[in-house]
Amino acid sequence: MKTQEAATGFNSTNIADHPLTFAFHFFSFSIKMPFPEPFLDRMKSDMGQEFPDFLNALEQPAPVSIRLNPAKGLVAFSNAEPIPWHPDGHYLPERPVFTLDPRFHAGGYYVQEASSMLIHEALRQTVGLGQDLKVLDLCAAPGGKSTLLVSALGRAGFLLSNEVIQNRVGPLKMNLEKWGHANVAVSNHDPEDFEKLAGFFDVVLVDAPCSGEGLFRKDEDAARHWSAASVELCSARQRRILTAGLELVQEGGILIYSTCTFNQQENGDNVEWLASQGFEFVKLDLPETWGVTEQKWGYQCYPHRVQGEGFFFAVLRKTGGSQAIKLKNNPPKDWQRFPEKQLSIFEGWLSQPSDFAFFTKPDDAIVAVPLVLADSFFTVGASLKRRSLGLEIGELKKNDLVPSHTLALANELHPDLPKADLSKDQALHFLKKENLWETDWQRGWTLASFEGLPIGWMKVLDNRSNNYLPTNWRIRMDL
Repeated sequence: MKTQEAATGFNSTNIADHPLTFAFHFFSFSIKMPFPEPFLDRMKSDMGQEFPDFLNALEQPAPVSIRLNPAKGLVAFSNAEPIPWHPDGHYLPERPVFTLDPRFHAGGYYVQEASSMLIHEALRQTVGLGQDLKVLDLCAAPGGKSTLLVSALGRAGFLLSNEVIQNRVGPLKMNLEKWGHANVAVSNHDPEDFEKLAGFFDVVLVDAPCSGEGLFRKDEDAARHWSAASVELCSARQRRILTAGLELVQEGGILIYSTCTFNQQENGDNVEWLASQGFEFVKLDLPETWGVTEQKWGYQCYPHRVQGEGFFFAVLRKTGGSQAIKLKNNPPKDWQRFPEKQLSIFEGWLSQPSDFAFFTKPDDAIVAVPLVLADSFFTVGASLKRRSLGLEIGELKKNDLVPSHTLALANELHPDLPKADLSKDQALHFLKKENLWETDWQRGWTLASFEGLPIGWMKVLDNRSNNYLPTNWRIRMDL
């Protein structure tokens, strides 16, 4: 069980990640559900006099929290309470239907559980923000922590966002595309497939699959399927993932381990084991007012102390072992460098096209790779088979660029591109992939936007407009 975050991937098999189920879950959260007796017995023993408060918190509706995308510049949610450990995090007074908010589809914000945003503070205190770092999110779907990481990096660093389960890669990629950063690669590999990247990363985040005890009030299935045997199984799986992950951290680098559970076997025991594998535990300075509980081997969020879910995390620094590997400087063999004499075609589409190297893939798709990070992209490309590299630009049709949806959401877009500022009703109909028309829109490729945020492309013609929103991105619910 992963910490639950809002995913935009409509093909996800995890119903809790589907935005169309938000309204259902909001009402189900308030229904008092039975918790496993062995879990309650253990927590009563662990928490002592605090147990009644803990249990009462589990029986309350879960807080609703979002994190704004600083690169999009959204100014919204004026009635929201700030989350103290993240500058862009906010609690909402009630849960809206996010599917019916065009700003959500534009990547203006991410729906993320508040406790898990503490990863931002762990980064700030250990490696700093906006740094030239190579970062790996090893168990990334649906993408909440990856979007947090890349915002913390800004344009300076490189993020590889990996997901093992194939049908969760699509939602992960969609969420990262909405976030709009060009310095991200996505991969679909088991942690044990990363041996060629040993010592490559400055930071590795392992947000490990777990027994999900911290999500019982949000997810009835987590409570229903919990057992002492599942805790043992999860602990062993986590140890296997960590065994592979620790080799990927370069000497002096940081490994962040997190779960959404409470028990010692999955949390403290695994961190103590890491401390015996060439890592040292890093203590953080967290204000008492935040309510986070410091433990011997990490930090635990309890729902009666923190306005959030049951999240555990620990930070460790590598004291020896893997040295940084030599970077590759050649693109994938099946990529063709875009002809230099045609590079002018990208002027007017990107704000700084000179910051990128452009390539054509075998399927004729054009991708752009940030020049300052090209070696990191190419090293990953040479080391992993199932990966998606570069910012998708589009493809040429008779020497004209047909832009990709990814480009519409990119933070690198040229600010002077034509825009059609839509009303909320128009934006929602666009997001249902319906064609719109107004006579004063500029002819040609035009960004459909809402409150200044692009949500996709339209091709405006003399007597109609064509909607280029990808089918798998469209809203399926009734308006």
